Amino acid sequence: LKGLTASPSLLCPVFAGGEAMPTGAGKRKQGADGGKKKKALKKAEAEEEPELDEEDDGEDEEEEVDEEIVDAEAGDCEDEDEEDGAPKQVWRPGVDTIEEGEQLDVEPGTYDMLHRAQVEWPCLSIDIVRDDLGASRTAYPMTAYVVAGSQAANVEDNRLYMMKWHKLYKTLKDGCEDEDDEEESEDEDSEDEHEAALESKSVAHPGAVNRVRSMPQAGHIVATWADTGKVHMWNLDAYRKALDKPSDRALPNAKPIFTCDAHKDEGYALDFSPHDTGKFLSGSNDCKTFLWEPVQGGWSVGSDTPFAGHTSSVEDVQWKKTGNSAQSIFASCSADGSFRVWDVREKARKKSAVHVPDAHGGSDVNVLSWSPIVGELIVTGADDGGFKIWDTRNVTAGPMANFLWHRKPITSVDWHPTDETCLAVASADDSVSLWDMAIEDDAPGREQAPGAEHFPPQLLFLHQGQKDPKELRWHPQLPSVCVCTSASGFNIFKTCNI
Repeated sequence: LKGLTASPSLLCPVFAGGEAMPTGAGKRKQGADGGKKKKALKKAEAEEEPELDEEDDGEDEEEEVDEEIVDAEAGDCEDEDEEDGAPKQVWRPGVDTIEEGEQLDVEPGTYDMLHRAQVEWPCLSIDIVRDDLGASRTAYPMTAYVVAGSQAANVEDNRLYMMKWHKLYKTLKDGCEDEDDEEESEDEDSEDEHEAALESKSVAHPGAVNRVRSMPQAGHIVATWADTGKVHMWNLDAYRKALDKPSDRALPNAKPIFTCDAHKDEGYALDFSPHDTGKFLSGSNDCKTFLWEPVQGGWSVGSDTPFAGHTSSVEDVQWKKTGNSAQSIFASCSADGSFRVWDVREKARKKSAVHVPDAHGGSDVNVLSWSPIVGELIVTGADDGGFKIWDTRNVTAGPMANFLWHRKPITSVDWHPTDETCLAVASADDSVSLWDMAIEDDAPGREQAPGAEHFPPQLLFLHQGQKDPKELRWHPQLPSVCVCTSASGFNIFKTCNI
């Protein structure tokens, strides 16, 4: 990942070091010498190319990468089974401790695909850039276009990244294939030997990027919330095209095509309408939400008529995705502990159509997401580590579901684009959980492994290994593929059970 960072980075399958773990699959593992197992990580380090020295000419240069990345594939399969007859202890994050000389390792075969990328500076926000490669793509290798913005230590180092992740092949099962796997065709085996690659173009950004969003109808139009209190619109068409055609040179000194400085403070809430091209929302720490209407040459920002019902910072906004009056309805949540549903057709913008004042028992409501299938359902996530599902037609009945399982604040939620009962949740407890609300508890009367009672039956998968996950997205064109950004970099993965 040279050109993006000061040192070489990885976009590779991860198999060791506690990088990820599915529900009920965590195991404590220890090397023969009593030290930590480092078979995958050591191999990655050994094969990593030395850092290239680059001269600084004092000017912003176009950054382009098409690098073959190390595949941290395991070597010889080791016998890691515990003694016969002894039940395996299920690892319980936040409850169990790791002894000296031990570390978590992933259970082989739990991921269909798992790749990662690390950059010099963390990115708080990420979004999927829709492409024209086709919908519902299931064939490997996969390709994903992603946009992200940095939070650099120095203001002048901040960048807006347009990235292409490609050659995303299936992940090997840590070198421990069973007999059925060994009988698979040589073609499939050869595919797994390929290594992922990344190409990137970057643009200097004025200030750190709090939130980034790509327009669904035109992915090269990107909005950013800067920590300077300004919202910028960018046309990254040349950068997007240059990822596919190395001969095309993107302009190194791109500037925003539109900037709004009407908010009185910085913010995090942004969303493009999935129904009306260019229609847009921005919410700020000044408690107000602006509606942007596209006009010739830019946008008309409704700063004189804001939606102003919240009494603290607006943390997240999102247009309703489907259902009655979806084109005119959006939801917002706030540090005042509430979430609201608004109708943009109403002239009175201090009173929302729906108001849940104490949605999470007094905790800040950080994030929300409308269901893309059952249009009236919405999920909210809060500082107390809980997330709730609401039917906006009858909020007085309380939440339809209430899960207080994570130990730290919820930082992102997203409904699965095609499965009406499945959703993903990211938390500051260093984990991403995947849930299926349709699953019922069939455990009574059935023997479970020690520690399994810690996990609710609706919890399908627990992904770990990223430090302080900030935002996640289901890919709308790659079924059940999830992308997540964190303080330690990006992960793109597909689990074996979704």
